[in-house]
Amino acid sequence: MNTVIIDKNDQKIELKGAKIYTNDHTIPLKLIDLLILTESAKITPKTIVNLTNENVPLLFLSNDSKKFAITLPAISKNSEQKVLQYKALSKNIEIAKELLYEKFTTHKTSLEKYDIVMSVDDELTSLALAKDIDTMMGIEGALARKYFGHYFSLFERKLTKGYRSKNPPLDPVNATLSYIYTLGYNTITAKLYMRGFEPSISYLHIPFRNHFALSSDLLETLRSDINNFVADLFLSHTLTTDDFTIKGGVYLTQNGRTKLWKILKPFMNQLNKKVNKKIVTLKKQIESNTTLS
Repeated sequence: MNTVIIDKNDQKIELKGAKIYTNDHTIPLKLIDLLILTESAKITPKTIVNLTNENVPLLFLSNDSKKFAITLPAISKNSEQKVLQYKALSKNIEIAKELLYEKFTTHKTSLEKYDIVMSVDDELTSLALAKDIDTMMGIEGALARKYFGHYFSLFERKLTKGYRSKNPPLDPVNATLSYIYTLGYNTITAKLYMRGFEPSISYLHIPFRNHFALSSDLLETLRSDINNFVADLFLSHTLTTDDFTIKGGVYLTQNGRTKLWKILKPFMNQLNKKVNKKIVTLKKQIESNTTLS
C-alpha cells in the first residue's frame, strides 16, 4: 500500500470502477492507503464522496503545506481503541521515554552518515532518570540544539544561518525542513484518524488549540529520516538558493516545489511504511496492561 501524491497543475481526478484516473496516470484503489492532493488538483465533490466510500482518505494541501484538510469515510472507527488511548495517559511517562529514546538514538546514527560523531549517552542517562514530561522536554531541547549545531555545519553559509528557524524559516535548509516536517505531520494525522486514533490525545507533547499532539509525538521518531533527506537534497545540489524566495521569510518557489515533489514522492512512500509501523507499535503500547473496565 502506498501514499499517492498528485501535485501537477490542473490534474483532473476521476474514479471509474476500482481505479483512479488522472491526466497522466491510472492507479488501482487497492494500491492506495492515502491520497494527497495539492491545491491545484481538480476533483468534484462526487468523486470525493465516492473515494471515501471506498475507504480512501484524502489529504488536501496548500502549496506551502501549512494548511490542510482531511476527508475520511463517514464511519465511526474503533471507539474501544479511543477509550484505551485515553486510559493509556496514565503511563504517558513510559511511552514518552520510548519515543525520545528512539529520537535520540536515530539522530546520533543519522549524523554518522556524514562522519559526524555525537554522543547521546548523557542525554539517555538523564532521560532514564526523568520523572516528568517537562524534564524530558528540557533534555530533548538541549539535545536538539547540540544536534543541529552539527547538522548545519554540513552546508555552505549561503544555505543556512547555522541554527533552527521556523515561523518563518530564515534560510533554504530550514525552509525545506519545515515544509517536509509539516507534510509528515499532516500525513501522520490522516493515518491516525483512519486507524481509529484521536490525534489530539498524546503522551509526549501537550495538546493545545488545533494541535494534533499525537502526530507530533510520532513525528519525533521520523525527523532524522527527513533531516537526512533534506541534507542530501542540498549536498547533491538538487536544490539551490535559486529555488527559494524571500517573502517575510524564506520559502520554496513554484519551480522549487516542482523539483522537490518529483524526488519527494518515493521518499514519502518509504516514510509511509515507517509511519504504519509506528502506529502499530503505538497500538500495542496503549493496549498493553490497559483494559476497558
